[in-house]
Amino acid sequence: MPVKAPAIFAQRLKNARAMRDVSQRALGAMLGMTKKNGSVRINRYEQQTSRADMDTAAEMAVALNVPLAYLFAESDELAEWILAFGKLAPEERDEVLTKAKKLP
Repeated sequence: MPVKAPAIFAQRLKNARAMRDVSQRALGAMLGMTKKNGSVRINRYEQQTSRADMDTAAEMAVALNVPLAYLFAESDELAEWILAFGKLAPEERDEVLTKAKKLP
């Protein structure tokens, strides 16, 4: 059975916070929420009791310095590729993309 989008988003959000060493409270504050509300809201996203809208997801990606696509990557391998690709300079991205398109 395929993993559902909310579960993927919740796990990637947790992973992104861990990579950046950002607490739920701190992430909430980065998004302009109060300390208490921010922590509760981020926790609800991670526990899948609430769903972030796309604008909020995009704001979280910016705050955590990850591509928005990372938060929705369906596999760990794809998530790692998205992070690595996002770190490349534009010329390097073009080169990698050109090579990838030539693969079978």
